Amino acid sequence: MPRIFHAFAILLLIGSAVYVYKIKYDTMALTSEVARLNKMIAAEHDKIGQLKAEWQGLNSPTRLQKLVDANLDLVPLSTQQIVRWQDVPDRPAETDMIGDKLSTLGLSDTANKAAKSTDGRSSTVPKQ
Repeated sequence: MPRIFHAFAILLLIGSAVYVYKIKYDTMALTSEVARLNKMIAAEHDKIGQLKAEWQGLNSPTRLQKLVDANLDLVPLSTQQIVRWQDVPDRPAETDMIGDKLSTLGLSDTANKAAKSTDGRSSTVPKQ
């Protein structure tokens, strides 16, 4: 009996050692993956900083002013261009072009009846 117990204890010891080494190497692999991802993140941050600097250079006021002067025929604002709020025309009323077309075709009544059923819910097919 003690020999079986000793053999079982040795097998258990070997199994636990194998499991510990497996965990160790898995941890080392994950650590190297984390280091690789951290390097990639740092490289992306550097690229973002470079792109921000490039964007800032493209949007510099002196560069934009040169482009405006070269490509647009802008004139300074004159006092004749400024109007009072009361002089601005009212916005035209919104119209339902589809509804207007249906009413000119004489279909507006059937469309309204088809849209509302007897229980108050909308329906695409009129109830008979």
